[in-house]
Amino acid sequence: MATGTDRLLADTRRRLFLITFGVVALLVLGIGAVTAVAALRALDADVDRALSAATSAAASRAEGGPPAQNEVGETEEAPAAADTFVLFLDASGNVVANPSGVPLRGLPDESAVAAAQANGQDLRTVEVGGIRVRLMTLPVSGGEEGGTASAPTGYVQAGFVLTLHDDQAASIVTTVVLVALLGLAGAALVTLFVTGRALVPIRRSFDVQRRFVADASHELRTPAALIRANAEVLDRERLVAPDGQPLVEDIVDEADRLGRLVGDLLTIAADAAAPLSVEHRPVDVADVAIETVRRSAAFAAEHGVALELHARTAAPATGDRDRLVQLLLILIDNALDHSPPGGTVTVSVASTSRQVELSVSDEGPGVPASDRDRIFEPFASLTGSARRRVGGSGLGLAIARRIAVAHGGAIVVGEAPSGGARFTVSLPSTGALRA
Repeated sequence: MATGTDRLLADTRRRLFLITFGVVALLVLGIGAVTAVAALRALDADVDRALSAATSAAASRAEGGPPAQNEVGETEEAPAAADTFVLFLDASGNVVANPSGVPLRGLPDESAVAAAQANGQDLRTVEVGGIRVRLMTLPVSGGEEGGTASAPTGYVQAGFVLTLHDDQAASIVTTVVLVALLGLAGAALVTLFVTGRALVPIRRSFDVQRRFVADASHELRTPAALIRANAEVLDRERLVAPDGQPLVEDIVDEADRLGRLVGDLLTIAADAAAPLSVEHRPVDVADVAIETVRRSAAFAAEHGVALELHARTAAPATGDRDRLVQLLLILIDNALDHSPPGGTVTVSVASTSRQVELSVSDEGPGVPASDRDRIFEPFASLTGSARRRVGGSGLGLAIARRIAVAHGGAIVVGEAPSGGARFTVSLPSTGALRA
C-alpha cells in the first residue's frame, strides 16, 4: 500500500519528468525545425541558382537575336516534370521561340513579363497546368543608343518544374519529423531513468527522517509517562501547596497531551497521510480558547510577547476538546516563536449558525503567498529564513491541519492586519452538524 511519502515522491518524479522532458523536447523540436528550414532553404537556393544560370545564358544568346522559331502552338498538356525550359518572347510578350518544346498552356506568364519590364527582372513561383513552376523572366537588351540603354527587344522566360523539388522537400520534412519523434522517445526513456535515479537520495532521506521520528517518539514515551506519574503522586498526596495545585493539574494534562503527541509522531512516521483519531462530543470552542490562553500566558511572558483573547460569546461545536486544545497550542506556540519581543499575539473566536472560526494572529514577518499551502506539509521549511523556526520539528502545523480535517474543518494562513501571519481554523458549528 502506497504511503503519503510514496505519493509525494511519485508526484515529485512526475513533475520533474514533465519539466525535464519539456525542456529536452523543446531543444529537439527546435533543432529539428532549424535543420528542416535550413535544408529547405538550401534546396530552394539550388533551384534559383540553376534557374538564374539558365536564364542568363539564354538572355546572352538572345541579344544577337532569338533562335530560329519553332512551331509554336498551345496544347492541353502540362509542362513535363523535373525539367527546365526556356521561352523567347518578343517585346509584346508573345512567344517567338520554344527550344525546349514545352507545352504552352498557361505560358508565358504575362504578369511576370510586366514585372520584369518594370523592375529589370522577375522571379516567382506559379502553377501551370496543376504543376508548380519556378519562373524567372529577364528582358533582352537591344544595345545602347546615344549612351543610354534602349528599350527591351524581347524577353527570356525560363522555368524550373518543381515536382522533384517538392518531393525532395517532403522527404526532408518526413525525415526530420521521424528523427525528432525517435529523439523524443529516447529522451523520454532517458529522462524517466534519470529522474528515478535523482530521487533515490531523497527517498533515502525520507526513510532516515521517518526512522528518526519513530525512534525519538519511542524514547519520549517513557519520560512522558514518568512526568505524569510523578505529577499524579504530588496531586494525590497533597505534596504541593494549595496555590500550586492548578499547576500540578496542568502538568498532568500536558503529560497526557505529550503522550498523544508522541502517538501522533509515530502515526506520521508510519504514513504522513494517515488521519488522526478524534472524539465527537459537544464542545465550546470559546471555552477551549480561554483555557489554552491561560495555560500559555507564562510561556508568552518568557518570550516578552503579550497574549490577547477575543472570545465574547459561546462557540458551540462538536469535536475533541483535547485535540482542539492541542491545535490551538500549536498555533500559539508558532505565533510566539515568530513574534518580536514586545509584540502581541491575538487569539480570536467567532461563531455563526453554520461555522466556528478560531484564529491566531502575530506581528512577525508573515508567510509568503507562495508558501501558504506548503507550510502545512510535514518537515516543510519556508523559502526565506524569516519564519524558519529554530529547533522546531516541522510537524506542528502538519498535525494542526490533520486535527482540523479530522473535525471536518480546514486551516488556512493569510496576512494579519498587523502585517504578520494569521492562521484561521474553520470548524462546523453544532447547528451545521445537526443540519
